[in-house]
Parts: sequence; C-alpha cells; structure tokens
Amino acid sequence: MGKVAISADSVSLTHEKAREYGFTLIPCPIILDGKTYLDAEIDMDKLYARLDTKENLPKTSTANVEEFLRFFTELSQGAGSILHICMSSVFSPQYHNALKAKEVAGKKLPGTRIEVVDSRAIGIGVHFLAIAAAKVAAQGKNIDEVLELVNRLLPHVASLTARDTLFYYDKGGRIFEARTWAEAESASSFRSIVEVDASTGGTVKPIARAKTVAQIMDKLVEITKERGDGNKLYGAIGYTRGAADRAEKLKDMLLSELDFDWLYIAEEGASVAVHNGKGLIDYAFSIGLD
Repeated sequence: MGKVAISADSVSLTHEKAREYGFTLIPCPIILDGKTYLDAEIDMDKLYARLDTKENLPKTSTANVEEFLRFFTELSQGAGSILHICMSSVFSPQYHNALKAKEVAGKKLPGTRIEVVDSRAIGIGVHFLAIAAAKVAAQGKNIDEVLELVNRLLPHVASLTARDTLFYYDKGGRIFEARTWAEAESASSFRSIVEVDASTGGTVKPIARAKTVAQIMDKLVEITKERGDGNKLYGAIGYTRGAADRAEKLKDMLLSELDFDWLYIAEEGASVAVHNGKGLIDYAFSIGLD
C-alpha cells in the first residue's frame, strides 16, 4: 500500500514545525482588512499588532472542498494512502469539506486511499494526534494500523488551554459554555482553563480558574496527575507570543513530577493567534499509545 501521509488542519503548529514532526498542514485562510492571506504567509508582527488593538480583528476561514481535493492530490504524489486529522466538527465545516473531497478523490485518485478523522479537538489537541500518527507511519505501519492507533488514542486525549484573556475566543465565536466566564473576566482578574476534546463532545467546557498564572500552571499539573493515574504519558505544549517562558516552565513542572515518553513544545502559528491573542498555553496529553 506504500507510504502513509499524515496531514491535519492548520490549527496549532506552524507549517515548518509540522513538517519537522512528520506531517503536513492544509493552509488556513486569514482575512485581515478585507484581504485573504494563508497562515503560512502572513506577517506575524503585523498580525499581533492588530490583535493588540482589539479592533478590526482578523478572522479565519476554512478550506473548501476544491482546496482539500488539491491538497489530497498533491499528497498522493508521494504516498499510497492519506490520513487527515480535522479540528472538531463542532467548530468548523472543515471535517465535512474533507469528507466531500475524499468522496470526489475516490474517482479522481482511485489508487489512493484517504481516511478523515474528526479529532473532536482544536489547537494542539489536533496536532498531538497528528504527531502520534506520524510516528507510527514512520515505522512503516500501514493505513489500517495508523488509523487504529488514532481511534484508540482519541478518547484519551485531554486538550486544555489557558490564556491571558477569553476576549479573542469570544469574538471569534468559539466560546460556547465558557461565555459566562468571559463576561465575568471583564469585571475581575481571574484566569481560566478550558477543554475541547472527545470528553467534552468536541465543544468548549470550562474546567478550572484561578487568580494567577502560577496557580493555573499548578492546576494543569494537577489535572495531568489525576487523569494520568500513574500511567506513562505523551504530550505536546504550544504557546503564542509572550508565553514562551510559561510553556518551558510547565514542561519542567510536568517532567519533574510525571513520566512522559515524549513531551514536545513549540510556538504556534497565525490561526491560533487570531483566536487567542498573546499569552496562550495550549496543552494536550494522553495515555494509551502502548
């Protein structure tokens, strides 16, 4: 069946970092001042400067069926099969567009098998699954074996985010159950942790809040201990501008108290910045890879 190509929606890591980890991202369109840019091409300094104003905010768009089909066609040139991991279908039509493209590709690319997975997550939770899948694919496993791993892993993934403000999340229409926390935030100074993964049904669920960054970091470690239940863990930490030190601190805290087989850390890309602004910690972990 040949090589298995792993791909994912562009919802967390940069394109360069994804390639380093062994998978490919379908570009995310970003609309700024009426112009559309691909997330890999936009000027990050300009983007963050606009986000700081909290006015005329940029927006993200989605890849349509034709764009997915072109993407799958390009990947098929070097692979016999493709596994694409989408962000939660609650947030975006990307999953459904990918499924439609897969259907069309069945006729245009009859020699290429394509599988599409709804991660039920956003951000680093999506790319955590892609990293795990890419590791298995690199071992020479076939598409069925890689897909089996992802489906087995998916229910165990915890995808947590801690940010300086819920303002951008709210403005981007992704707030869901955390709306009351966003409203209360404007009248107080608390920080929050929200979760989006299979356990929340692919939607936003607020799970903890605290007054300080240090308290939030402690809570992330506590949650990991509780859910890890003494098992070996696998994880990834992403961050936006202004949170690099926090991300490194969290990594150190986790590694000092828990047993991780791997725990990656990386700055995240433009589409994440649009919905979160500066100061984001984006953290996913799981048991179940053995």
